[in-house]
Amino acid sequence: MKINDLPTNEDIQCEVSEGIATVRISRPERRNAFTNAMYRSLSDLILALDRLPEARCIVVRGTAGIFSSGSDIAHFLDLGAAEREAHFQLVADLLTAPARIAKPVIAAVQGLALGGGTGLAAACDLAIAEEGASFGLPEIGVGLWPCTLLPALTRAIGGRKAYELALLGQRINADEALELGLVNRVVPAGRFEAELADVAGRIVASSPVVVQMGKRAFQQALDTEFHTATRFMGQVMALNSATEDAKRGISAFMERARPEWVGR
Repeated sequence: MKINDLPTNEDIQCEVSEGIATVRISRPERRNAFTNAMYRSLSDLILALDRLPEARCIVVRGTAGIFSSGSDIAHFLDLGAAEREAHFQLVADLLTAPARIAKPVIAAVQGLALGGGTGLAAACDLAIAEEGASFGLPEIGVGLWPCTLLPALTRAIGGRKAYELALLGQRINADEALELGLVNRVVPAGRFEAELADVAGRIVASSPVVVQMGKRAFQQALDTEFHTATRFMGQVMALNSATEDAKRGISAFMERARPEWVGR
């Protein structure tokens, strides 16, 4: 995979710099609401970036101070049964995409993250929110139940709170999202870009083979029974400790030097 081979869409933009792939949801005239084409393109792009050597970490963010207001309801109101099923399958494909790849995906949330925007933030490996961001599942207010979003949200914050957000349809602010575990950090507006760069930079500075091995193992263990998961993680740790990067890291630590990763 090369940069020029990445899938493109006028509403989904991507640039790669210093190991960080920044993906922007860019449809500000509709508060970055998703069309079917956008769901498909963002999902395909995340999967493609996993195969791009230059990208070590993926940041998903919005534009114009908004993350995403979720699905553009105008695009599926009059769909037939097969088209409706296809739409929600595209939503499901996007919400499972971060867990299907080995590279970490960070949601950088500014402004609104509603419906599918909240689901996408929950689906990413990490979420960093700017003060003033708001989250919520407003679907109940228009006679919909956010079924497709709830598995990712339940994974992130637990069943009772995810159910409450779906049932009541109310918004929560960034601090409440942090308390629930929906986001990892809440950052003042003036420090948001620096904090985001620091977190992504720390990932890029780590051994890529270890980061990716660790994420795959974590994702598999997350939905596995405790004793089975612990034994499985022991097996992964044995493989991890045999990597060239682990040997370099330990040697560098003993010598009080900075490790030079080779990615194997």
